[in-house]
Amino acid sequence: MSRPGRGDEAESVIDMREISGCTCLRVRRTARQLTGIYDRLLEPTGLTINQFGLLAHLHGAKEAGRPSLSMGQLAERVGMDPTTLNRSLKPLAAQRLVADMADLQDRRVRAVAITQAGRRRLADAVAPWRQAQARVESELGKQETLGLNGLLDRVAARLS
Repeated sequence: MSRPGRGDEAESVIDMREISGCTCLRVRRTARQLTGIYDRLLEPTGLTINQFGLLAHLHGAKEAGRPSLSMGQLAERVGMDPTTLNRSLKPLAAQRLVADMADLQDRRVRAVAITQAGRRRLADAVAPWRQAQARVESELGKQETLGLNGLLDRVAARLS
């Protein structure tokens, strides 16, 4: 609520044309749309796209010979702050899809690993995830999808 007599001043600084061009707001809107597509198709598996991504990163680490990742390593790989990552892992841990472990290099560091149940759930989710990928590619076209992915990778690299 604005103070009496200050409304005109506030109005003069608010330019909706400028705000509607906000890059962050546009990216967030698009991310919500994409998340909706993936989450709807993944729903029968009991996973969200966020959870699918976490399990996929943990599975990839295991396939590469790393049985677990520290919270810091996983946070960096998925581009999440530690608090958000911890909150995102809780439902997966409750379903026993991931397990806490001591880090192999430093036992004081919390690490997380995908469980056998987590690998099975991830495997079950690959087909619906592929459907979501195909839907997005169908909507955007193959070249535009590849271009978007390349642009997103470059932006992430520059901003990190």
